Amino acid sequence: MTPQDVKKISIRLLPDGFSYLNQFHSVLPGADYNRRLQEAILEVLETAADGDADECACSIENTRFCLTPLEVEPSLAQLMYATSLPSAENEETTIEMRDEERGVRFTFGVDAELYHFILRNWPYTTFTHPLFELYGQWAGREEVKSDCMVADASERHLNVVVFRNGGLHLANRFEVTGEDNILYHLMNCWTQCELDVLTDTLYLQTEVKELGQNIGQYIKHCEIQSCES
Repeated sequence: MTPQDVKKISIRLLPDGFSYLNQFHSVLPGADYNRRLQEAILEVLETAADGDADECACSIENTRFCLTPLEVEPSLAQLMYATSLPSAENEETTIEMRDEERGVRFTFGVDAELYHFILRNWPYTTFTHPLFELYGQWAGREEVKSDCMVADASERHLNVVVFRNGGLHLANRFEVTGEDNILYHLMNCWTQCELDVLTDTLYLQTEVKELGQNIGQYIKHCEIQSCES
């Protein structure tokens, strides 16, 4: 099999459903949620003729994560993850992502039943998290050598990463309910990190049109990009 023959799919798991090919499929939380979610994923992928994919990238869209320096022992990082967050409703499998060059470890959790379901159907799966994906897109870029914030915002979620002195200063993810809520979290993070509204830059990717139009009232230097949901 050549690289061109490899069939790859991307799935995003959310607390109330999943996203595939930029389409969100809702699964109501409640009894038997995992079973209903698994059935919905298989039904959608079979209809799309992608059930036989060779590789899968599965992004876990939740707010359960922990950032630690790489010099912290992995066992201690796992303990910090387990003790710094409220207990998960179900058993979790923890996954670790690393930026070896900059010494950053990102630990996040996946519902254990869903984790094994994905691997049973797509053994060659890479699990990712949208917050670390955003960090990875920007960490090596020239722009982040100056103090700045990068963020992506949808109608449902906001990911924020702040770079100061060329290094990671803050990374956080929020569930949001509209433009005002997004603005609140953006400006709260901006203030906490002591960024300057006149000289520092916000790089924002968003599908929320009003946000792109209004953020300039608060931060002078903004670079806005639209994105698909």
